[in-house]
Amino acid sequence: MFRTTITRTDGTSSTGTATEAHALSLLRRAERWEHCAVEATRRGGAIIERRMWEGGIMRTRKIDLEPLTPLGSITPTMRGALDAIAARDAYLVTDAVDIFRSRNGRICAGLESIPPTASKRLVDRSLVVLGTPYPSTSNGYLPETRTPVRLSLSARLALHAKDHRTRTGEPLGYVKPMDVGLNAIGLNKGGRRGGTIYDGTSAASCTCRGWAGTFERRMFALDQARIHRQEATAALVRTL
Repeated sequence: MFRTTITRTDGTSSTGTATEAHALSLLRRAERWEHCAVEATRRGGAIIERRMWEGGIMRTRKIDLEPLTPLGSITPTMRGALDAIAARDAYLVTDAVDIFRSRNGRICAGLESIPPTASKRLVDRSLVVLGTPYPSTSNGYLPETRTPVRLSLSARLALHAKDHRTRTGEPLGYVKPMDVGLNAIGLNKGGRRGGTIYDGTSAASCTCRGWAGTFERRMFALDQARIHRQEATAALVRTL
């Protein structure tokens, strides 16, 4: 479940709740809308912004999606377990008997076997969603019950945002022209700024290692970093 906060173009807002299916439908529609951008958050939610003309003025309508159950911090161990679940057909084992009793409470994903305590933590924090149980067998002959397991939408959004953390560099400010490879005189004035020029360039990069750039001003770097995160989120939504 998600908490939704809708901020209208006139500044008024309202809150409500949305199921995972409704939230996913919102994200898919937003990805197709014109003048609309979607950005995943590390809390497991998303921000939808749509620009529209009203009375000759470009205004923004915003929808914030936030998980009702806080996901908390995702440790490297938890990340490994979630990646294993996402990559394979995973299931939770219950009702195993005899020598296979130790499988009870474990989430199995291929060769990965997540301990019961860690499995329960993933379920309790809504990082995974359980399907409909079905009967099966341990090693082909002893009965057990298996419940399909998949990543929740909030987990996918949080992991995606964690993989796309952007940063921008602080501009150098006033520097000697020769220090930045320029053949210039600089400011014709006394004091500390005499003979200097202002270097406002800012380098930006993303932890995904697929995007980086240098921009004339830091505000440009911040804008482009946000656009990169939004484009990456749109690509994720298209796969859901």
